[in-house]
Amino acid sequence: MTDAPGLKRKRNKDGTFREYWEARGDLVKRGYRPSSVRLHYPVTSEGRLQLASRCQILQAEMLAWSARGDHPAPSYDGTIKSLSRLFQTNDDSPFLSIKWNSRKNILQSLVIIEKTVGARHLSKLLGPDFKRWHTTWAEPKETGKPPRPWRAKHAIDTVRQLVSYGVTLGYEDCFRADTILGKIRFKTPPARTSVMTIEHVNAVRTAAHAVGRQSVALATVLQFELAMRQKDVVGEWEPTDDADEGGITYRNTRWVNGLVWSDIDSDLVLRKTHIKTGLPVEHDLRLHPAVLEEIERVPVEKRIGPMIISESTGVPYKNRKFSERWRIVANEAGIPKSVWNMDARAGAITEAYDLGASETDVMKSAGHKNRQTSARYNRGTLKQTNRVAEMRLAKRNENTE
Repeated sequence: MTDAPGLKRKRNKDGTFREYWEARGDLVKRGYRPSSVRLHYPVTSEGRLQLASRCQILQAEMLAWSARGDHPAPSYDGTIKSLSRLFQTNDDSPFLSIKWNSRKNILQSLVIIEKTVGARHLSKLLGPDFKRWHTTWAEPKETGKPPRPWRAKHAIDTVRQLVSYGVTLGYEDCFRADTILGKIRFKTPPARTSVMTIEHVNAVRTAAHAVGRQSVALATVLQFELAMRQKDVVGEWEPTDDADEGGITYRNTRWVNGLVWSDIDSDLVLRKTHIKTGLPVEHDLRLHPAVLEEIERVPVEKRIGPMIISESTGVPYKNRKFSERWRIVANEAGIPKSVWNMDARAGAITEAYDLGASETDVMKSAGHKNRQTSARYNRGTLKQTNRVAEMRLAKRNENTE
């Protein structure tokens, strides 16, 4: 709507839209608030007029704020909220240097923190306060709904980041809060135990081909066989200010980080630098016949650019759309709801440990920087405990002979 300045729409999973007014990014960076306002107006002639009017008012308020001239940088008044604003806007803040999707996740926690405890002064906080916040943030959204331990974990982790940043600024109350937080151990959400198996992978491949989703079959087998993260295979769409400078773009985003056909050389060796760790990994695809089977299904003339292309759009899957499509196929394949697409990587690592692969080799294959990280992905199975028991028993028998 041209008469509704600042209006943004975001699609819900059911196909409907939610609407927001968003302030200009440059003014938000200078300290203008609110940065966005959720809009709730019916899709009727009268509702559209009300929505347009509200957007015009919000836009006018923002422009009036901008016209008043220079605005002082946010200042610290001892509250959580003021520290949060410094964390979001100061040029030296680590918040501005992290990857865009991690920044988005932290912002979600900052909204929770500012809304619930933003007015609290750090100089007044004690251990029981932090513990109470953690408990409250983990409560169910509604009666009868499950608790939200990960929401609480991410929020308290963000509180730690805020306090640590305050320490770098020399605020005495942040030093005090940092010391208190250092003495507290919050309950960690239970780790995932679900494992994707080769049987699951084969079932997904069969179901995917049955419904014309060869991309899902190829992505799944690449993730499982090569122990790769979904983003390292499917890629992602990151925000960009220069969408006209080439690449695969959509609105203000550019597709990055996924596998492209040129990652496979003439000797069928796939080389990929993992996004999260920055470590390069090589895989000889001749040792992965399932991958070669799926590649053979792709016509040679189409082996250009991204390897995983949505059959619906002809371009790489938009963020989260691949997971949604994978779940539909997995349901058709009879895969338990407890098994997610992300479990392919854990399944690959667990299978390697089951077969007795060394920790160092598993680490190299998965693109991890240390063996401890690989071990966290190992969702130990009966094969591993049996192997240990058999070795112990053999040693005892040897000593009694």
